[in-house]
Amino acid sequence: MRKVVYVLDKDGMPLMPETCPGHVHFLLKNRIAKPVCSHPFTIQQIHETGKGMFRPLRGAIRVGRTDIGVAVIDEAGEILYAAHVTSRNREIPRLVEERAEHRHASRRGERQRRKRRAKKNGTTTEFSEGHKLPGYEDDVLEFKDIRNTEAKFNNRKESALDPITRQCVQTHCSVVRLVEKILPVTDWTIVCEDSLIQQMKSGCIPSEKRKFRKHGHLKGIKTQIATQQKGRCALCGKPLACAHHILPAKEGGSDCQENLVGLCQSCHAKVHTNRILLVREGDKKKVNGAVVVKKALPYIYDRFCKLFGKEHVFLCSEAAVATFRKIHGIEETCAMDAACAAAIRNHVDCIIPDGVEIFEIRQFRNHNRAIIQAQTERTYKLDGEIVAKNRRPRFSQKGPALSDWFAETEQREGREAALKKLSQLKVKPSQRRYNDLKRPLPGTLFRYQGKIYVLQAQRTKGRYFIPVGYPDMSIPSKDCEIIGFRSLVYI
Repeated sequence: MRKVVYVLDKDGMPLMPETCPGHVHFLLKNRIAKPVCSHPFTIQQIHETGKGMFRPLRGAIRVGRTDIGVAVIDEAGEILYAAHVTSRNREIPRLVEERAEHRHASRRGERQRRKRRAKKNGTTTEFSEGHKLPGYEDDVLEFKDIRNTEAKFNNRKESALDPITRQCVQTHCSVVRLVEKILPVTDWTIVCEDSLIQQMKSGCIPSEKRKFRKHGHLKGIKTQIATQQKGRCALCGKPLACAHHILPAKEGGSDCQENLVGLCQSCHAKVHTNRILLVREGDKKKVNGAVVVKKALPYIYDRFCKLFGKEHVFLCSEAAVATFRKIHGIEETCAMDAACAAAIRNHVDCIIPDGVEIFEIRQFRNHNRAIIQAQTERTYKLDGEIVAKNRRPRFSQKGPALSDWFAETEQREGREAALKKLSQLKVKPSQRRYNDLKRPLPGTLFRYQGKIYVLQAQRTKGRYFIPVGYPDMSIPSKDCEIIGFRSLVYI
């Protein structure tokens, strides 16, 4: 099995890698170089010995949502680096949904505080004919008690990409930067579909016009829905206010028109609190990897052109890679697809040494500043059985709230019986669990008994660490030495 050793100069800049074990041993034994990383094995020169001769190295990246392949070959077509990267892009929809829920709860708490303060000072106001928020002109919103501040959406910053696509673009750029820390790559090749290559070469998707968001990324689709529904709510016929996802985004629902229906504010709130059951025929398309990659590819190409120069970035079709792979009998993996694309660009045959090492890289979340780890709901029990949660239905609540349960009981058994049962309810208040802001996050590197591990999770309030790849192993945290944290970690 051939071992490639990556070399850095005195200033940390990458040099040509070493493939001769004897020369590497000579450098380390005579203290000309020192090891700086064990996986992948990298050495750094201690003294200035000259830059040496650089040969052109071709790199290629196989774009994907979850699985990304990257490889580097030399001028002879021999693989010097190959890696398979597992990204965390599929976590983004869930995190975006959680962030929205926390934001809604925070703003609702702020409004409630302002209402209590206004009631205490006697400054409440009644709006019998409705009241418009400053900057909101599409419809009249009814408010009570207080005069609200400017609508939040007036202060939003425009973003050309949705969070899922933006994270995908940033991940590919980070992967390339990680490779360029140990290898002096001269050119990069991106593997993509033939149709996208033609569109990007013809300029049909210029970067300055490729914007998915402008005052909300659903603006264009909402216009289509408003035209289709004649500007009326699909349930009650009132003027449209928002576009509702039939299949929720946290469950993989996309922003396609087939998965959206126009509703007013009142019906939208009732649908999310299960007071109205929305049933609509049609396809509910999910956000799959192909859709995300198709959106992200033009932006990845633009970002690569800005980083390395347009003359050093090339495109290679998936069909050409498949044909090359079939002719040379190469297995179909993300890393090997990238190596084939680099060989096609270099006009050489891809040489795979015996036992070539394909690195496994996993992406972890950079930060998690959440103070609250989890919060339980207020629970109401009758004769030991849970009958309701929360006094009023929260956003996207499943199951009845106390107000809904009381209304149903009153309608079924009468008001006196409902009040009697209400007095017999046992209440379990809401509780919160808080995060330790100094806790080590997943992806943290730690040393235990001379071996370096990557943190996967913690047990027993952080007393034990669970390393990646060892789910049944619990290491006492007091015996571990924290080394550092990286977003992209070699496993």
